[in-house]
Amino acid sequence: MASYFIYDSINMYRSDMTDSEGVMTNSATPTFSTGTTVTSHERSSDQNIGTAISGIADLDAIEYAVGSTATANAAAVYFNADDGISSGTIMNFFIDTDRASLANKGTISAVSAAGWAVTDLTETSANKFFVEFTGSITDNVITEILIGKKLSFEVEPDVNVQTKRDYGTSVQKSLGGVEYALNTHDAQEVSTISFQNISSTFKTNLLSMQDDLKGQSKKFLWYDGSSFHWVRLISPMTFNEIADGRFSTQIVMRQQIQ
Repeated sequence: MASYFIYDSINMYRSDMTDSEGVMTNSATPTFSTGTTVTSHERSSDQNIGTAISGIADLDAIEYAVGSTATANAAAVYFNADDGISSGTIMNFFIDTDRASLANKGTISAVSAAGWAVTDLTETSANKFFVEFTGSITDNVITEILIGKKLSFEVEPDVNVQTKRDYGTSVQKSLGGVEYALNTHDAQEVSTISFQNISSTFKTNLLSMQDDLKGQSKKFLWYDGSSFHWVRLISPMTFNEIADGRFSTQIVMRQQIQ
């Protein structure tokens, strides 16, 4: 399966985004109403897959109001365990400028193990993004909901994908010359993928993604064709023009612990 990125294209992580908990009316085109329903709903969009939401009942929902019009065509949800629902749709996604008569833009089905669940959404531009839960999902299982854009790779990266592990180790030396080490975190994998010949269109798409991520500021999802990786850019991309309208670049990403 082809590789791709899913990233925050709607600025759901910015400070002026308002996330509200509430419920949906039970209809084919539901209406959202605010209320006290989902516990710690703000944890659904905090860029941390270690913090969870709970208290989810059927028709509970979360609204992400981003202020200005933005476009999304994909969603990704992280589950840290089985969701407790045997089968069927467990999440619906809506995008609109209002809270009424919402048209379904995509769904996610029940999951039985920890990991990312992703779905394509009908590409829509608006300023309100909703997720509705269908059923009572097990508490503290959903830890992140990312709504944004999917950027499929124009070509697969070169075969020389580089990986290394960073242990956050700092070696210091005392005044007497004795060395000691400080470890600030567990191992984080650093991956470097290279493209030797991409079009100006794909270059523009990569730059748009980098702009939406604010460089190293925000985390995003990388699917390498077989596995998902929750990552952050280490440095901005550098593009070299190798021929008229053709470019090479490297993307360096650090695995995020949470």
